[in-house]
Amino acid sequence: MTEPSQFALFALLGAICLFGQMNTGEIAGSVQDALGGALPGATVVAEQAKTGQKFTTITNSSGQYLLAQLPIGTYSLKVNATNFKQSVVSNVEVHVGDSLRHDVTVQIGDASETVVVEADSGAVQPESAEIKDVVLSRQIVNLPLKTRQFLDLAMLSQGVVRPPGGTRGDAMQQAGTLVNVLGQRSGHNLYLIDGATVTDEHFNNMVVAPSVESISEFNIQKTSYAPEFGGKSGAVINVVTKSGSNEFHGSLFEFVRNDVFDAKNFFDSQTAPIPPFRQNQFGGSVGGPVIKNRTFFFADYEGQRVRKSLTSTFSVPTDAMRIGDFTELPQVYDPNSSSGISRQPFPGNRIPVQDLNAVSTALLANIPRPNLPGIAQNLLASGGQRINSNNASAKIDHQFSANDTAYVRFSLFDARQFDPFGSGVLQESLLPGFGRNLSTHTLNGVAGWTHVLSPEFLNEARFAFLTVAGGQTSPNAGNPFASIAGLQGVSTNPLDMGFPQVSFGGQFATMGDPALFTFRNNRDFEFFDNVSLHWRAHNIKFGAYLMHYDLQPVNPNGARGIFSFTPRFTSSAPGLGNGNAFADFLLGDPTTAQVGLGRAAMDANANWGHFYIQDSWQVVRNLKIDLGLRYEYNQNMTDANNQMSAIDPSVSGGRFVIASNSSGVISPAANALLPLLPIPYVTSAAAGWNNSLLTSRPLRLAPRGGFAWTLPGHSSTVLRGGFGIYPNQAAYSIVTGFAQNLPFFVTKTVSSNAAAPPSFQIQNALTTGSLGTVGGNNLDHDFKIEYNEVWNLNLEREIGQGTALSIAYIGSRTVHADSSTVLNVPLPGPGNISARRPIPQLSQFNTIRWDGWATYHAMALDIKRRFSKRLTFDANWTWSHSIDDASDPGATLNEANLPQNVYDRSAEKASSSFDHRHRAVVSLVYQIPAPAKTRWIKAVLGQWQTGSYFTTQSGAPLTVNISSDQANIGAGPAQRPNVSADPNNGPQTPQQWFNTSVFSLPALYTFGNAPRNAVIGPGLEEFDFSLQKDIVVKEPLRVEFRAEAYNALNHPNFNIPNRTAFTPNFGSISSAQDSRQLQFALKLLF
Repeated sequence: MTEPSQFALFALLGAICLFGQMNTGEIAGSVQDALGGALPGATVVAEQAKTGQKFTTITNSSGQYLLAQLPIGTYSLKVNATNFKQSVVSNVEVHVGDSLRHDVTVQIGDASETVVVEADSGAVQPESAEIKDVVLSRQIVNLPLKTRQFLDLAMLSQGVVRPPGGTRGDAMQQAGTLVNVLGQRSGHNLYLIDGATVTDEHFNNMVVAPSVESISEFNIQKTSYAPEFGGKSGAVINVVTKSGSNEFHGSLFEFVRNDVFDAKNFFDSQTAPIPPFRQNQFGGSVGGPVIKNRTFFFADYEGQRVRKSLTSTFSVPTDAMRIGDFTELPQVYDPNSSSGISRQPFPGNRIPVQDLNAVSTALLANIPRPNLPGIAQNLLASGGQRINSNNASAKIDHQFSANDTAYVRFSLFDARQFDPFGSGVLQESLLPGFGRNLSTHTLNGVAGWTHVLSPEFLNEARFAFLTVAGGQTSPNAGNPFASIAGLQGVSTNPLDMGFPQVSFGGQFATMGDPALFTFRNNRDFEFFDNVSLHWRAHNIKFGAYLMHYDLQPVNPNGARGIFSFTPRFTSSAPGLGNGNAFADFLLGDPTTAQVGLGRAAMDANANWGHFYIQDSWQVVRNLKIDLGLRYEYNQNMTDANNQMSAIDPSVSGGRFVIASNSSGVISPAANALLPLLPIPYVTSAAAGWNNSLLTSRPLRLAPRGGFAWTLPGHSSTVLRGGFGIYPNQAAYSIVTGFAQNLPFFVTKTVSSNAAAPPSFQIQNALTTGSLGTVGGNNLDHDFKIEYNEVWNLNLEREIGQGTALSIAYIGSRTVHADSSTVLNVPLPGPGNISARRPIPQLSQFNTIRWDGWATYHAMALDIKRRFSKRLTFDANWTWSHSIDDASDPGATLNEANLPQNVYDRSAEKASSSFDHRHRAVVSLVYQIPAPAKTRWIKAVLGQWQTGSYFTTQSGAPLTVNISSDQANIGAGPAQRPNVSADPNNGPQTPQQWFNTSVFSLPALYTFGNAPRNAVIGPGLEEFDFSLQKDIVVKEPLRVEFRAEAYNALNHPNFNIPNRTAFTPNFGSISSAQDSRQLQFALKLLF
């Protein structure tokens, strides 16, 4: 059966089958008389305080009731039974994902009489086996938030860390902070807003970041969560946005940060002023009734404007060098004067004006001149970073009847950023005039309907969509430099035109535009349907999730041309390197020239079908058992035009496998580059592969089970445990590598002969017939499904009214993780690298493998208090150890993520790049009591509130690498030195963080013995503080003033040290995180 026909079957099953408690909570319990007898047929009504909405059910034959899919809020619970007084349980707080139990005992009497009891707001929930944390509205609004990103508050939870700077997890942020939860990669979390997925399947990150003013609360479900959640193996981060109520409420606000408020960074000059910085976040919200007790609306908008001055130094050619004058430098020679043995020097060490290349001269006209003396670091440049973002949403809730409720929400997120010197994450250092633009534009919508078919039978359906567009561009996009200057062989597509990139082997800064670009448009449409059936002591849920995903990426890498100059052709004799790279550039004689042919475009799609069933069984009053099973079927991604190809190294000599239809017909787009294939090819049909080029794996079973046991005689003590399997879908961005191979895309590489006069120049280098050595991007055909096995045991006890203490152990094992490697690499040894490769006709090619693994073990202590007596606080400490063989797929600035020896991956076993062995967090919100004095003293000293947030954690590990290819394998970035002792016994100062003397260079043709992630980087200590004052103008009009201090104690938190061995700055630290920064805000609340 083909993948499309399989999915059609699953879609039909989903339609027959009729996802769950994602943005709601539930109340269950029993109704009994004074003697303990069950009361069937009693009416139970939950009425929400703010909206007046009523939700009704009837007890079953066992006297049990269930009110499922309740919107979050505060309720009164009213119970009526014939010949009994009405019983009311007031102030029942329902938070997202809650499973509350309220047993009610009714008294004989007249129904007109009412008995009211206050709900027991215990801090321990005995009904759930999950390990989770709910971040309440008062915490979201009142705790200091430097970025005003709600996900920063996920850091309050035990087992949650932020990806270290420079790692891939840090690099992939689009709409807010990413987090590693319980040892999982940051791209393994599922993000939901009002039950709709806002996880971008292209990069596996969050692409809608609602304003904190619009969030009611959010829930971090870390493990032992129900099988209704899936698709990712990490945490479920579930946001519920605000709804309107029976009263109109709104706000206007502005938050301001400015360099005049800030302390200097640890590494700032003590005499120079702080670089200019401005940040404004502004917006408002409004909500209220459309029809009282029935229809409500809420809308909000938040804008952010950031202007930050960045300063950087560069090495650029001197004014004399720009006109060919090298009189103050070593002699340069005329490459066209060679006698075969030596070359003639340029007279006076000056290149004649008529010999200056026109393309080089034209590019040089766009390069800034030096403003400092000397040749090195002679340009001090300032550039303005700009960030503009806009965030808006609108929501309507409506109750058609006692049995039918619905809601609809639309959200927009748009962010545009300009980095004047390029992206640090992409390891760029671009000269002024050649920056990079980044953009993300997201639309998200969801509509949900809940229908009560009977007191024991409820159905919920949701439809949602998510569209994401954006990528990386250059401010010079469309510039016709090539046609004006006479540069041939580069792209003539107006979308890809601009300046070429030129490098000088480190002599000067890279000139021109960035060479790597990614654009994409993707969208998904999803449908959820869930059934809840209450039968005796069982609450049975089953449902389906169907999703269609479209992806249209474009990767025109190298389209403008990439040229490398070395001191080759102006050396004293052919084959030597004692010339000047910039002189070679002025003459127009590159060492290598590259250009991307094709745009690596795709029109790809995939379909998902997920199904689950769960039984929550109240075995006895103090024991609840959850058992469930989830089945996931995710189609492999295919391209509508079959514009994909893979490299198959499993056959002798290798081959390309080109996606085709079942008849073996390939895309016509392959015809232009098909003759350039250096090795044979077959179609996917002929190879016995499907057109996704990956093995189909339709079986993803995810059983889960857990229990919650209230200890006998200790009603405030609960023991929880659970085990579950959580499959993970890898980011679809890795599949786009298939479109970046021949015959759809290739990077043409032209290399000059060092022992001869130049055979081409910059203007015509890319028109030569030679393609050069071909590499590519690949995914292992034998696709495996990644999954995470998680187990936990948790003991929680209420130690005071509203205060709970818990201790937990969590363990996990991840298998079949997607990780990066490089194939077609020779074994270490002497001789020509290409000739020693397993497939000599090809260069090395990047490959995603499916055999990555990880383990995690943690112990966590937590004490928390929900709002009581003016105080909310949470304090936790986590000891954990995460181990893996690669912490993410793909290399970034501080993380190679490639094996040193691709033939011995076991040597990569080490602590994860995000492994912080110890972490403690304390947060609190406190309402300062007003003095019982005169009205004026109360007005001044009353209505003050403070919030604080303290974090301390140990450092994350990092890998020491070498820049040279000691093994002579053609793959250098992941090679490591030798180490003779523990490097962490160093002085741990910015000048020398670790002991660099224990490292040495390996012998030629060998690998170093230093393990991966052997050095522990700096830790973190940060205290954030806020103080706010509410001023009542006239009820309900209030003004709120806020002052917030981040890193209030101005503790220096260092970034990682230089990790490249045997370089001048090896082991030293040159940058730190932000010093103390202040933010002021004003809110108008009505």
